[in-house]
Amino acid sequence: MPTTAQTLRTDTLPARGAGAGLALHPFLGIRRTRHSFARDRTPAFYVLEQRRGAELLQRGVIGALDLGTAERAVHPHEHVLPQKVAVQRSILRAVGGSPEPVLLACRGATGVDSVLDPVTAGPPDTELSQPDGIRHLLWRCTDPDQQAVVAAGLAEQPALLADGHHRFAAALEHRRTFGGRPGPWDRLPALVVDTAGHPLGLRAIHRHLPGLPAEEAAARASTVATVEEVTRPGPSPVPRPGEFILTGVGVRHWSVRDVSADHVRSALRGRPPSWASLDTAVLHHLFIDRVWRGALSSPQISYLHGTPRGPQPVPAGGTLVLLAPPTEADVHDLAGNGILMPQKSTAFGPKPLPWLVTYHHTHQTRTRAGRH
Repeated sequence: MPTTAQTLRTDTLPARGAGAGLALHPFLGIRRTRHSFARDRTPAFYVLEQRRGAELLQRGVIGALDLGTAERAVHPHEHVLPQKVAVQRSILRAVGGSPEPVLLACRGATGVDSVLDPVTAGPPDTELSQPDGIRHLLWRCTDPDQQAVVAAGLAEQPALLADGHHRFAAALEHRRTFGGRPGPWDRLPALVVDTAGHPLGLRAIHRHLPGLPAEEAAARASTVATVEEVTRPGPSPVPRPGEFILTGVGVRHWSVRDVSADHVRSALRGRPPSWASLDTAVLHHLFIDRVWRGALSSPQISYLHGTPRGPQPVPAGGTLVLLAPPTEADVHDLAGNGILMPQKSTAFGPKPLPWLVTYHHTHQTRTRAGRH
């Protein structure tokens, strides 16, 4: 079930005036090495590259994002699930910090490449290879003058929160529990990618509905949309924007498209008008909440990320709903106007490895000599 990747460019993100840009700071990281972990004793920005062979997939800067200014400088684009925010808060408390940076996308950060180029010209401080063939290379940028150039370049504009909405929300909640008392909880690690030079991939997130046979899902969907079984030979069908592909046990597939505008308006009453063009909004509020509600034996929904070869392995039984990725215009326009998309609408990448560089709260109190 192949899916296609779109690329994200933040050319349409609005500039919201002076002071709306990112405040990113060097920090004392705990880096993963080939066999153990290294505790850095000098504050650093961490330059990350992800490569497959000679191909550069991504390059960005990991720093500590100032949460005090992030709510105006960082533009989320998806709603979050409260239970997932709670899980991330539990992880944050258990770890004593954040083992994985959120992913931010900016555009045309002035002067930053003039620092990244010489930093990455030398051997990396950390290099890890994964079974998928991707190498993760990490360099420390510890020179104060270079750090100042990076921080200034990233402070010129806001950024799109591409991945890590639940971790971002959990960090903001955790910070509020300290009642304004300053500390390392005021910051969150963030990987900032200048998408003018390194566009992010954008894939779909599919849905699995246990207990609902695909044939029944197709029959019920036909009451509000055009439904046709896909019988043509060849590879599994790929959904287009405005279309869902339903499948289940075996190799049968149904195309669901031309959804009734009247039913969409009714299901989305009270929601932003622009949601009518979002497949995830139509799927959840019309089909899952209304059309299929009486047939679902379980309210649990599984979210399966798309890959070049299709979604992740599908659980047995039930209905798999394949979606097309949202368009770049959807992401830009909604985020720029402060309108959030339904949860799990996008999957941006590539993402950094968890535990590659950890922002540990206690470690931030260490001096350059390594003393607590």
